[in-house]
This record gives sequence, structure tokens and C-alpha cells, in this order.
Amino acid sequence: MINSYTQWGIVCAKVPFKAGGKTKELPKRDWADEHGEDTYVPAKLMLESYDAEFEMAYQGEELATNPFNLKLAFQQIDAFKKWLTGNDTDAGSGGELKIYSPYSTIGRQGCYLLEISDEDPVVQVKQTRGNLYHENVVTFKVKFRVTDPMTDVTLP
Repeated sequence: MINSYTQWGIVCAKVPFKAGGKTKELPKRDWADEHGEDTYVPAKLMLESYDAEFEMAYQGEELATNPFNLKLAFQQIDAFKKWLTGNDTDAGSGGELKIYSPYSTIGRQGCYLLEISDEDPVVQVKQTRGNLYHENVVTFKVKFRVTDPMTDVTLP
């Protein structure tokens, strides 16, 4: 289990998980000489996969060696991206994820990365013990495909 905050300094700022879902389309026939439609309704309705977009945020502090120092921030975000895609090891660590949010208490398995948005950095300068530092906050969105909309994932 990986905690994105302790590993990379990245937190989830917005969780899109929902309790609902959309059912898969049912097989049907539409006869011209009959009202309505002839639909096969099984004993159990199946749910469709869906996309979930999370808003992530990195916060860190770096020595102000130039007017816009985000080196550590982008190193941490790049390491996070490599992990999400399974490119953090030479052999590949796998691209399928289980995602759990302790705030919504919702978790899903069978997730994989679809897209990461461009980052939106905010840099503030502060002084500590005679040194200037950049307090960096970088936000970005991460979109996942959830292929298993039914299985609940919980913490052990």
C-alpha cells in the first residue's frame, strides 16, 4: 500500500467517487407494429465502467536559488506519474491500481491511469533564518478508468 503524501508529498484535494452508477444497456428489439420495445431484463443488472477524475496537490519548500524554483516539486510529481504508469521500475511495477479514499471511505479496484493534466504551480516566497524559500503548491488532475464499479476496497 502506497500513501501518496508520505511517498511524494502529494495529497488528494478532491475525490470524485460516487455511490451511484450507470447500468449497462440491455438487449432490446423495437418492433414497428408494437408499442414500446421488447427488452430482455436479467435477474441482475450490471454496471458500466466509468472515469473518475481526482484533483491532486503537491506542497513543498525549496531554497530560492532562482526566481522560480520548482525543481523538487516536478521531481516528486514525475516520480508519482512513473508509479501510476508502472514505469517506476525497469521491469514495470504494473499499471493496475486499487484506489481508496479515507475521506469518502470509498475504494475501487481495477483502476488504471487515463490522463494527467498540466500542472498549475503557485510559488510564494518566505524568509526563514535569513534564507529565502519558495513555498510551492502545485495542483493537477488525474483521471482514472474504473473497470470494476462494484467491488468495495477497504483498508486492512
